[in-house]
Amino acid sequence: MTTVWLSLLVGCGALVAYVLVGYPLLLRAIVAIRGPRAIRQADITPSVSLVISAFNEADVIASKIDNALALDYPADLLQIVVISDASDDGTDAIVQGYEARGVRLQRMAERRGKTAGLNATLPRLTSEIVVFSDANAIYEPDAIRKLVRNFADPDVGCVTGEARYLGDADGAADEGEGTYWNYEMQLKRLETAVGSSVGGDGAIYAIRRHLWQTLPDDGINDFLNPLQIVAAGWRGVYEPEAICHEEAAGDTNKEYRRRVRIISRSWRAVWRASDVLKPWKVGFFAVSIVSHKVLRWFTGLFLLGIGLGALGLVLPPLIAAAPWVWAALSAMVLLVMAVPETRRILQVAWYFGVLNLASVVGLLKGTFGQTSGVWTPPRLTAGTSGRTGVVDLWTGSGLVAGVLLLAWFGVMLEQHPDLVRVVFWASLSVMVYLFAGYPLLIASVGFFRHRPVNAGPHEDAELPSVTLLVAAHDEEDVIARKLQNCLEVNYPQDRLRVVVASDGSRDRTHAIARSFADRGVALLAYPRRRGKIATLAQAMQTVESEIVVMTDANAFMRPNAVRALVRNFRNPRVGAVSGDVVLTGDRAALAMPEDLYYRYERWLQRAESELGSMVGVDGALYALRRSLFQPPPSDTVLDDMAVPMSVIRQGMRVVFEPDAVAFEHGSRSAWEEFSRKTRIVAGAVQFLRRGRRQIPWAAPQAVFSLISHKVLRWMSPVIGAIFFMSCFALRNQGLPFAILWWSAVVAMGIGLLGCVEWLRRLLPIGVCYYFGMVHVAAAAGMLRGIIGGQAVAWQRFPRTPVSPA
Repeated sequence: MTTVWLSLLVGCGALVAYVLVGYPLLLRAIVAIRGPRAIRQADITPSVSLVISAFNEADVIASKIDNALALDYPADLLQIVVISDASDDGTDAIVQGYEARGVRLQRMAERRGKTAGLNATLPRLTSEIVVFSDANAIYEPDAIRKLVRNFADPDVGCVTGEARYLGDADGAADEGEGTYWNYEMQLKRLETAVGSSVGGDGAIYAIRRHLWQTLPDDGINDFLNPLQIVAAGWRGVYEPEAICHEEAAGDTNKEYRRRVRIISRSWRAVWRASDVLKPWKVGFFAVSIVSHKVLRWFTGLFLLGIGLGALGLVLPPLIAAAPWVWAALSAMVLLVMAVPETRRILQVAWYFGVLNLASVVGLLKGTFGQTSGVWTPPRLTAGTSGRTGVVDLWTGSGLVAGVLLLAWFGVMLEQHPDLVRVVFWASLSVMVYLFAGYPLLIASVGFFRHRPVNAGPHEDAELPSVTLLVAAHDEEDVIARKLQNCLEVNYPQDRLRVVVASDGSRDRTHAIARSFADRGVALLAYPRRRGKIATLAQAMQTVESEIVVMTDANAFMRPNAVRALVRNFRNPRVGAVSGDVVLTGDRAALAMPEDLYYRYERWLQRAESELGSMVGVDGALYALRRSLFQPPPSDTVLDDMAVPMSVIRQGMRVVFEPDAVAFEHGSRSAWEEFSRKTRIVAGAVQFLRRGRRQIPWAAPQAVFSLISHKVLRWMSPVIGAIFFMSCFALRNQGLPFAILWWSAVVAMGIGLLGCVEWLRRLLPIGVCYYFGMVHVAAAAGMLRGIIGGQAVAWQRFPRTPVSPA
């Protein structure tokens, strides 16, 4: 076992050493032996278009344009173009004020992101050279001259300048970012001396206009575009004397979020320009792209490997010397407090850790397809989203700590053979009960004792009044089709009211909803976004109907869905009814395993419903008696758990209606599904943390189902990890244990193959991938729920109307 830990430690350590030290030394050696590759420079003045990308930059855009107009470059050869990504803060009006001085505004009709704006603008330009810039990047007077002089070399296709960061942010960000960028600039110098530097800088880089290729909207232009240029046989070089200044991210949290976004898009960009990985096409540049970018993005995983290897080697003696270890750590803390100079080292180390955590998260997002071309300037996020960055940092750190703790647990189990068997059988029993025992138990009990609803159809004259309450936030893509769907349900119109409760929508949702006013649709437009449950609670104060049907804007009902829900209320003991929401559409190769999971879930819900009550409802479509609605706290994450539990606490049943069917588009990416699962488990932990008042103790079946169906499932990442490590500790204790261990390892390996999207379409790979993904999401959700970091406002993903047929 020592050999395994040592191999992991040495292997990962060697990779980190190569990335941070070995690669720069390799570049220096090549330059020393072969000499630097020259760039033929000349004081040329080709026609230039300075393209400035902007979104809500009213605070800085005037300064940027004044800076551009004052550049030391012939005015008749310099065109200034500002691309406004549907800004709504007055940016456009400021730019138009410079129209008489030759500044051109290119406004995007809808917000689609920086790259989409460049795709729309670049084909209309006629200059020889295009310089790309950001709205907050202030150029030195000679910056463009220094950039374009490199194009005197016919082999040069792309030139990147030097962005220098100014800031009064927190110490960790300042010290860390300064150290990081100094290191980056040295690498770019060396790479240029060898051949081509890797990537550009969105604040200041230039290309020959005819080399621009249309990019995917979620592509990162200052990385993918230079890669395409090098792959086409041109050089990409670094010009250290072409300087601009811009503010740093502001603090470590903002830098973390920025890095995650950059790396997620860059990771996909490498595969979109995969020719740069072929040394027979691009020569040494393939080594540079792997060494400078790909391996660096994996450094966080390598560091984790180093930690695991070191832990496996030194943990037993560390445990024996625990008091001395604690004393050493305390001494370090005192040293840092007493000697301010030592803080800089810790600040740089913290920044380094943040970058590597961001790399791992960015790789996951890029692999799962969760990338966006839409950006928000860091200065616009101050005071609004910093909490998210803190939560992500704590969640990521918690996951890493959990893996380290798991490794320690495995080492300890190996040293206690009697304990390991107890742990093995206990964890195996819980896992078997969770996934097989509980379903068999409720099926058996239901065979002998069940409580059917005996719901029959109402006569039209007996039908209760119903309000269809649609929760919405920025739903312009689907809201018209949703309201049309609501108005087409098979229910008497004189007993049906449709209400849209808008949670701070800023797009065209309000205008579209108001266009249905003449057909009886009411709009409750709340100006500030507060989250779904707060919106529903306020909207319920205006509802007077007997029954309320809660439905999401992207869930499209079959015509008989409302009647099917309502008929259950003929039973006076029924307080809430959940519908059956079916997922449709192209779902990022998750369709087969996701469908299997939901079939299993619906079967459980129906069985629980027949015994008494199901625990939870489907938030996209459920109904309840208005009189039973008790608004949960406004920060509640899961309304579809809190509301039905409140109904059960009032002595009423919550049942499942399979004939009340709605359709919605399933997750388009694995990241979307991952985010949804994380939110659900975080909300569930929040529900449990609220204490005794949330749980319906007077309903034994509901409590039993809550523990067996939900609580144990939410804890399954922990239980599964314990089982996995007990298998590891017992792998040499007999053939059955060895088979279990290697089966688990093979299943994990098959699941990892699912990171390649097209492989997920193979059922065994898709099932293993989905199973692993939802358990990692559950682990992340548990951590978020424990630290109280899950946002109340739900994350918006693209919506698509689907047919309810």
